[in-house]
Parts: sequence; C-alpha cells; structure tokens
Amino acid sequence: MPTPHDLAVIVCTRNRATMLGAALESILASVPSDVEVLVVDSASDDGATRDAAIAAGAAYVRSDIRGLSIARDLGLRTSTRPLVLFTDDDCVAVTGWIDPVLEHFADPAVGAVTGRMLDHTLVGTGSAEPPRRYTRTVQGIDAGHGAVMAFRRELVLELGGFDPVLGAGRTLAGAEDLDMFCRVLEAGHAIVHDPTCIIHHMNTRHGDSYTELHHGYGLGLGALANKMLRLRFTVGVATLAVLLKRTGGRAVRHVRDPRKGKADRAMLRGIRQGFFAGAGMHLNGSTFVDEHPPPVTPLESPIDRDPGRAR
Repeated sequence: MPTPHDLAVIVCTRNRATMLGAALESILASVPSDVEVLVVDSASDDGATRDAAIAAGAAYVRSDIRGLSIARDLGLRTSTRPLVLFTDDDCVAVTGWIDPVLEHFADPAVGAVTGRMLDHTLVGTGSAEPPRRYTRTVQGIDAGHGAVMAFRRELVLELGGFDPVLGAGRTLAGAEDLDMFCRVLEAGHAIVHDPTCIIHHMNTRHGDSYTELHHGYGLGLGALANKMLRLRFTVGVATLAVLLKRTGGRAVRHVRDPRKGKADRAMLRGIRQGFFAGAGMHLNGSTFVDEHPPPVTPLESPIDRDPGRAR
C-alpha cells in the first residue's frame, strides 16, 4: 500500500491569501509530516499568496498565467510524488482524510480517488455511504469533485494534463475536474469515490456570484460534452443527454425557488453556449488547443520560484 511519503497535497489558489492560510493550517495539521504540501499560485496580483504559503510552511510555486487547469498542471510538473491530491483554498481538511486515498491506490487498476465535499453548514448531518467504483467513461461526470480528488501523477501527465481552456480563470469556467475523470476512465482505469474522505467547504456563494458560478459550470460541461462527442460519439451523446436531462429537471423542480431556479437556468444556458464554443476549438489528443491563453501577470518584484520543500 502507498505511504504518506508517496503523496503530495496540491492547493491551487489566486488572490485569496486569508482563505489559503486557513486551508493550509488544517491540511498541515491533518497529514503526516512526510506528505508534501504544495501551493500553486495562479497569477495572483500581489505577494500575499506567496507569503501565506511560506508562513504556513508549505512549498510554493507560481504561474504567471492564470487558469485553474494551468495551475494544476504546474503542480503536477513541480511535484515528484507518485500520487497527487488536489483540494481548494476555501476548504478545511478533516483528520484522517488521506487514509482512504492511500488505501484505494493499493489497487493498481485505480487511476483516481475522490472524496466528499461537505458544506460547512451541513457538518455533522447525514452519514457516509460505502465507496463506489466507476469504470465507464460517462460516469466521469458523477465521479467526484475537484475540491478533493487524487490521481496517479504520471497517468495524468500521460493523458496530456488538465485541459487548459477549462476551469476557473477561463471563459469555460468549469468541468476541468470532470473532464479528467472521463479521460481517466476512457483510458481504462477505475475511479473510486470514497465518502469517508471528507473536506469541509467554507465559502458559500450567494446572489449573482452563485448564478455566475453555475453558468461557468455549464460552459465547461457543454464544452466537455462536445469534446466527448468528437472523441467517441456514443459517449458524447450519452453525456450531453444526461447533462440536459438533469439540469432541465432541476430547473423545473426549482421553478419557484429564486436562487436555485436562476442558477439552474444559467447552467442550462452555459451548457448550450459551451457546447457550441467547444465545436469551434481544435483538439490535440484529448485536450482543446489553447489558442487564446490569458496574458502573463508577473509580480512587480522578482520572487524565488524554487519551491523549496519546507516539510
């Protein structure tokens, strides 16, 4: 079975130093000292992110080009650990959360392990279900969440890394996690979702921010469906059908709920827009070609980019 020394916990972040500090405090308190904890700064506007990482005792590396997928890939290239576990800067880790991750990677057929993101308002409610194993490509859209997902590092690199045009910081602002799940499954590897691997999500969005978040998710999901359609037609059709049925069903159920109904309709619009946006982009293997990357955002003062291992 893999050991903690085989694992890197990677936190990609941008301009949220206070949240990052709380996340790192919980992560460093809940993992053994031989787990690598790496912060990837996704083109923050100032040095506060770097300062928070160094103060916490985490390793640090910066990308001058924003984009969550770009940051994730930098984390993959920076770490040398065989297993990488991604979590978000607005999450708090729970004691024992990495144990099921290491356990499931003892099976060589498993390419990824995901856990449960529990909103902080729901802590202490409900009970965890047994682990679930996914093997079909279309199941990637159900396999987990980017806030707590672990991979075999070399596998993700072999698959071409995360899709650079998907995810936060880009126009197609979602689904880079589900896209990778689908590609891992398509390559013949299994994914295990274990609800006993838990992180607490601390940043609940409201109002227009909540609606915009779901529109961004929809954009990424629509592009993902278009990609699947082009790579494997039957899988793409099934993916698009599931997305439209689920999102449309939620929109109907929430028609009298101003908050959720508006978000569901925004996601439906996003799926349609993202699908047609994806149709206009070239593919390189199983990732879109990033023909219009974001501009470089260097810090005003030079920084030491050596991610010196503080732990």
